[in-house]
Amino acid sequence: MSYSGLYLVTPDYTPGNFFDIVEGAIAGGVDLLQYRDKSNTKQLRTEVAEKLRSICSSSGIPFIVNDDIDLAVISGADGVHIGTGDTPYPAAREKAGKRTVGVSVYGDTEMALQYEGLGADYVSFGPFFHTDSKEGAGIYDIGVLEEARSRLSVPVFAIGGITEENISEVVAFGIDGIAVISAVFRSTDPESAARRLKRLMSK
Repeated sequence: MSYSGLYLVTPDYTPGNFFDIVEGAIAGGVDLLQYRDKSNTKQLRTEVAEKLRSICSSSGIPFIVNDDIDLAVISGADGVHIGTGDTPYPAAREKAGKRTVGVSVYGDTEMALQYEGLGADYVSFGPFFHTDSKEGAGIYDIGVLEEARSRLSVPVFAIGGITEENISEVVAFGIDGIAVISAVFRSTDPESAARRLKRLMSK
């Protein structure tokens, strides 16, 4: 599985065009998908995760579940993503087995190096811009990406408030991928939004 490129993270599932947005975004070039849902019931999250895993499998892209390792296993996901306050890394790795484990490291390269040493498959830095997707999130110095790229061997992603207007500031550091939520899910045309983001990433 490839862990680079455009990484789409979902908001909490709501009925309506949720799956249409995902499928459109994948058609537009999304390379990885993460299901992040903090509010729905376990039963509903299981149903949504299994549907998303099916979509990703058909499209040939990795499917990651945020924080919930049990859900990742039940749904047949390719991996799990954790952050500070979620399941501790050793427990996540043990439960995940051979699945991918990605870790949020915010603005901390030393933390990233620690997780790399423990066997993390990729790390995610940010946010570097204002984001409405995570309450209370700090905003970190984007310059950390230069240090991260030079010191880390695992794939490096950036996430948090990334838009078509500011993506060039992030890709300038030569990192492996960009993760977005609102830039696609709030677009009136998710497929075109994903395609534009991919084009901007390649510049």
